[in-house]
Amino acid sequence: MTAILHAEPTSVLPRLQQLGLSEAALLRAVMAGYIAKSNCTENHPPLFPPIAAWSEAVRTLRDVLKPEGWTRFNDQNSPKTVSPDGSISIIVSTGNEATGIPHAEPATTSSKGPNTAGAIEINRSLQLYLPGMELPVPLQDEDEKVTTWILLAHHAKNELRAELSLPLDVGSDGRVSVWQERIILRAQPLDGEQVVITPPVQPDIDVAVRRKA
Repeated sequence: MTAILHAEPTSVLPRLQQLGLSEAALLRAVMAGYIAKSNCTENHPPLFPPIAAWSEAVRTLRDVLKPEGWTRFNDQNSPKTVSPDGSISIIVSTGNEATGIPHAEPATTSSKGPNTAGAIEINRSLQLYLPGMELPVPLQDEDEKVTTWILLAHHAKNELRAELSLPLDVGSDGRVSVWQERIILRAQPLDGEQVVITPPVQPDIDVAVRRKA
């Protein structure tokens, strides 16, 4: 199955708007993850940088979408950000080098557990009908009618690429690699240097201390 592809702004922006999202919000979350990873040093545990990137991207996505009514849902080890009407949830994941490239074959870099597999199964049941496709089997439980999207991010050497995509299946290695729809976000150029955040200089405050009489 060939995924529906949105790669041009004239297609990307209206589609995101239909989902109640903006490209700026998604890119802000992806950049936050990159900054968190870039600020790690060699003294951090080796496994910490990717965890820091993922955690900060999730937090930032929730922060920027909260004013729009999106809420958090910590579904065991799969933290999700859920739309105001509860019909859409977003999970964040690192993608391979094909992430954000039209007509490429992106996949998550790590295998996914039963929680994500269950969400993908629901996606297959809820997939939009397209000519030539079999009609999906309707679900009986209204609470299960939640479409789960994945915000894929890839930190390349010279740019940060990302896409919001609708998963349909996983490969034999457990990585998500089959998509119904892909929304390609603008690539953000990087200079390859580590990003350092310098805290603002706070003014000195003199506090008068007087002994009680």
